[in-house]
Amino acid sequence: MKIKGLTVIFVLTSIITFWINFIDFKFNAFWIFSNKADKAETVIDNLCLSYIAGYIFYFLNVYLVEKQEKKSILPYISFKTNLIISNSNHIIKVLKQDVHLKEFYPALKEFEELLKYDNVKDLKIYNYENHNLVSFLMIRRNSTVKTINKILKSGKHVDDELKSILFSLKDSLFLKKGFAFNLPTFDIKKFPDYDLVFFKYFQDIERLDLYFHKNFKKYYLLNYPKHYRRKLAGKLKC
Repeated sequence: MKIKGLTVIFVLTSIITFWINFIDFKFNAFWIFSNKADKAETVIDNLCLSYIAGYIFYFLNVYLVEKQEKKSILPYISFKTNLIISNSNHIIKVLKQDVHLKEFYPALKEFEELLKYDNVKDLKIYNYENHNLVSFLMIRRNSTVKTINKILKSGKHVDDELKSILFSLKDSLFLKKGFAFNLPTFDIKKFPDYDLVFFKYFQDIERLDLYFHKNFKKYYLLNYPKHYRRKLAGKLKC
């Protein structure tokens, strides 16, 4: 149960405890508790006090500690998660030769076109002008694998959903060491044979992108000065 639900119960038990100890209208006013009102009050009061004590312990020693941990750890994890997304989207910008691209997740049919030899043979690699597509993909592959490993080592704040996406990425053929275009000797004429590999990988990147905007956006902004956060938040909506 989330802290809000626990807090509601805490408020109710506090009210009941106050009522039993400080208000004259007691359980003996109800016929069902006739001759047993004192016992009922004692049992209920003890249960309420036990819950109140447990809630205060949990709030101070678990909830506040985890909240503080999240403020320091989740900005780091969110930054690394966004790095994977940005680096992967850079690949689509290169394939489409559009540095201002906003739509990063092509359908399978579109990958078939993007990976044809006529498209990939003379691509301009933005920010990596001295590299061809194969060497650029290998750089992106190595960076992504390292970043995934760093996130997975971040501890308990990497939840099951995020782990599932990251392990799916890590196990993909797209990032497999020595596989096809992850070798410097790869023949670029063979890129069309791997359209499905690209498509499945970017399906996982899209899942990661959705997860980021749902869970990490507010923590990602904490990596930057306050005066820049509003401007950055607007960019993240795009």
